[in-house]
Amino acid sequence: MSYSKKRRVSYIAVFVCVVAALFCRYVKKTSDIENIILDQSCTCLYLGIYIAWGIYLQKRVVNYKIRRCLVEIACLMVFWIFLRSIKYHILMEVFSRRMCWYLYYIPCTMIPTLGLNAAILMGEEEEKNTRVRTLALVLTAILLALLVITNDFHQLVFSFAGEKPFSDAKYQQGPVFFAVQIWVISCLIAMEVILIKKSKIPNKRRIWLPFFPEALLLIWSFGNVIGISVIRNYFGDMTVVCCLLMSAIYQSCIYCGLIETNIRYTELFQAAGGISAEITDDRWKVWYRSGEFPNITDQMRHDAKYAPLMLEHGIQIKHISLRGGHAFWAEDISPVLDQYKELEELQVELTERNRLLQIAYEKKAKKKAIEEKNRLFNLIQNQTKHQIYLLDYYLDELQKTDSEEIYDKLLRKIVVVGTYMKRRKNLILSQKEKQAKLTAEDLKRSLTESCDSLKLCDIKGTFYIDPTIKSLGDDSILKCYDFFEWVIEELIDELQSVFLRIAEIDGQLKIAVTVKGPSDLSVLLKKNPGLYIEQEAENEWFAAVKV
Repeated sequence: MSYSKKRRVSYIAVFVCVVAALFCRYVKKTSDIENIILDQSCTCLYLGIYIAWGIYLQKRVVNYKIRRCLVEIACLMVFWIFLRSIKYHILMEVFSRRMCWYLYYIPCTMIPTLGLNAAILMGEEEEKNTRVRTLALVLTAILLALLVITNDFHQLVFSFAGEKPFSDAKYQQGPVFFAVQIWVISCLIAMEVILIKKSKIPNKRRIWLPFFPEALLLIWSFGNVIGISVIRNYFGDMTVVCCLLMSAIYQSCIYCGLIETNIRYTELFQAAGGISAEITDDRWKVWYRSGEFPNITDQMRHDAKYAPLMLEHGIQIKHISLRGGHAFWAEDISPVLDQYKELEELQVELTERNRLLQIAYEKKAKKKAIEEKNRLFNLIQNQTKHQIYLLDYYLDELQKTDSEEIYDKLLRKIVVVGTYMKRRKNLILSQKEKQAKLTAEDLKRSLTESCDSLKLCDIKGTFYIDPTIKSLGDDSILKCYDFFEWVIEELIDELQSVFLRIAEIDGQLKIAVTVKGPSDLSVLLKKNPGLYIEQEAENEWFAAVKV
């Protein structure tokens, strides 16, 4: 059954119930039994209408604050109908009936007040703080209702001529009674004005519908206050008239779209083009699905509750909790992922450019430093002859080449060799000038700087010095550093990584390196026959020598 057909059926059912209740009220009764049965049937019909309306509001109205006001109005209507029933059919004492009469004014003052508050809330954001305004309206209505309930103590609402127990058969209205009526009528008028103003919102259907029950309620209120006989004789049941017209006002607002509801899920999902989503209950049973939402398992739905779930081809599943269930929807974020990948590539490119600029800047600085090579060579030429010749060779090749790539490689090698010469010079100067022995810390600093320089040649250099070694002599420190530099210089064109280890085994200090990249180490073995070499994996070698 379509939604529009369901709505027509529900409206017809309410109309039939109201007609049946009016028939029970005005049909001629021939006995007390018939009177009781028909009156109770009338009460049950009205109770059923307002209970069903309250359930409908609780399930359908979207805005939390408006939903709370309307559900409270429905509860007050049920309470009012219940009071009306027990006053005339259960309670027999004068005091009890009078208290029921006083209690009438709780829903009588609160329903228009909550109705006015609901009208004010229409169109406002749900997050807006309206607590002070709502509290001011409700406290005013509660104060007036309390004055009515405590009337026996002050008789400012109704005054009775006789002595206690007072009877509602004969009384006069006091000033508070008119204050209550003014408050009720003021709320109704203000609600009418607000509805007229907010009905100008575009894209609303049949915005004139709420005005008819509102106008009838105002006419009835004025007529009841001034005592028009037609209204009191034919429409004197205040409870029924107020409840019916008030519920009609807000049901008309729902029908017009002034109050948003979450109805027609199926039609909405079927008409939602381009949206792939599904709604499930708490047990992951799918109730509604639209678009090409992928088939996912219950475990995947559970995981999506805590973090967006990424599927193939850039499809992301997101989740939001609903009352009584969950909503999932699919988003194609593949364009975003592509853009993110492009940005990453651009970042890498910019980083590389920055690195090259930095290298170019370092090249200029190194060129100026090379001009001082004669002075440096004179200082350390006895122990760094090979490196001096190597630098001369690199510099000669640098001047001969026209290839930017070869030029760049030569400069990197110069940096590596120059770093060694610098640290080697520092070790010599520390030993000669400070007249102090070299320490393992001096060796660590030298190796750290050499490893850093290898990064320019895309070589990963690391080292390890056994902390259990008690002491390293000056000669041992220099030999360790020279051996490390020798391996680098011989294998620099093929080398990918080098790992230096210095340890004491069986009382003998040994140096070992693990290199990755060269296809063989014959060049090392040829120049140092005492070197122990072992192949550990493809293009990965282990070499060791005693100090």
